[in-house]
Amino acid sequence: MIKNLFSTPKKTAVTVLCALAILTAVGTGTAFAVSAVAENTSIGADKAKMFAFADAGVDPVAAENVRTEFDFEQGHFIYDVEFTSNGTEYGYWIQASDGSVVKKKIELIGAGRSKTGITAAITQKDARKIALEDAGLTEAEVTISAEKLDTENGVAVYEVDFVKGNVKYEYDINATTGAVYSKSSESTALPSTEAAAQPSEAETAAANATVAPKAENRSNNNYIGLERAKAIALGDAGLSAASVSFTEAKPDFDDGVPNYDLDFYTATHEYDYEINAQTGAIMDKSVEVNEHAVRETRPAATATPTAAPTAAATEAARGFIGVDRAKSIALGHAGVSASSVSFSKAKLDDDDGRGVYEIEFYVSNTEYDYEIDAHSGAILEASADND
Repeated sequence: MIKNLFSTPKKTAVTVLCALAILTAVGTGTAFAVSAVAENTSIGADKAKMFAFADAGVDPVAAENVRTEFDFEQGHFIYDVEFTSNGTEYGYWIQASDGSVVKKKIELIGAGRSKTGITAAITQKDARKIALEDAGLTEAEVTISAEKLDTENGVAVYEVDFVKGNVKYEYDINATTGAVYSKSSESTALPSTEAAAQPSEAETAAANATVAPKAENRSNNNYIGLERAKAIALGDAGLSAASVSFTEAKPDFDDGVPNYDLDFYTATHEYDYEINAQTGAIMDKSVEVNEHAVRETRPAATATPTAAPTAAATEAARGFIGVDRAKSIALGHAGVSASSVSFSKAKLDDDDGRGVYEIEFYVSNTEYDYEIDAHSGAILEASADND
């Protein structure tokens, strides 16, 4: 029922307008009940994070300062996902019903700044300990739902949120002195009469205007990591990292399962692997003859076997400029430096029999797409889209 209320833009608009008329007549408890029902029918915080990581091309284990909140914004139930990785800050609104990206913001952290741009005298671990001691709890008793270095009224603070049972605690700890700057706690349990009742359309509309954000578990420790996934794929293929070139290595999400999508090639073959991001199991794989393979003169039977050429050597033998040179051409055309961008794709492809390098990268909220001729280095296509 909840999803049906927001299944079309027209229904969403009508629902929000109704909220303005009846908000004062509906209790806050019902609003929380509707929010809880909507969240229970959503994709969940873990999947929302994976959709964000996949879109950003960020390995989950490399993501830091991860924060996820269930919220209602601009007519959508969404997960607000924020994280940092490799000197870049990411902010995503992920549609709670299907995982689509509603909005995203990507910003490069300036040189000389910390990953939050805020100076702290105590560590995040210190802040967590202070908050738990103030609440009279131990780390073993709670689930940490958010930890982030931020500012409040110009004061550097650590936000520390955790849950025990049906009680949610929110602390701001002064990052300089370690003092408790602010704190609150509230019950997240639904009244039994409201939990059992199915909310009406009017109640749902009121909830839309008053949905309270709810933090989710931010742990990324259950992912094996991109490097481990690469090792699994290479081990299965019987290859070494030095003998291949990766054209794609990114987190992905297929059929509700988080995975690592890995594409790489040698002088003779192309490999495509999907590795389960949590268990390391090989979900899918394929091996094809490399269309760009170089014909080699086979040594005599008595000759000492020679090592297969690397992918880079294969490209050079064909007169290709190489992926690094293609990157430089694209960056030069865009007028940006390598240190200021995040690459999402850099691979050799075949376009109607012509060797082409596909180059994609982000600078702040702008996505750049290039196709570079593999022989001449000429720019065949170029585009820049602001998200």
